[in-house]
Amino acid sequence: MSATPLFPGEPARQDDALRDEVAQLHEAVRSQRDIGMAIGLLSARYGCSTDQAWRTMLRVSQDSNTKVRTVARVLVATHDGTADAADHEALGTFVAHLPASGWPEGPPVQG
Repeated sequence: MSATPLFPGEPARQDDALRDEVAQLHEAVRSQRDIGMAIGLLSARYGCSTDQAWRTMLRVSQDSNTKVRTVARVLVATHDGTADAADHEALGTFVAHLPASGWPEGPPVQG
């Protein structure tokens, strides 16, 4: 496969650079999905608007010095039961910054 310009006037890109760019785009899509899911979870859990949930995630991110995408991933993983030990440790640092009713440690209990 030869390296060819994607757009007129653009220098040819190497295959590795294209693979890196595709990987970054895939990560961005995953992060956006997690952020959207976490906003929904926070909104449902705390009975707030999605805007309030987003601001809560931003506050947790800033107060815990953690990227928003990481906060979102940990909240989603904790909710769906896929959280590992590192996720539970990170959750421990987030809980102090969440509303007083707290965040469940695992997936919701099915009745």
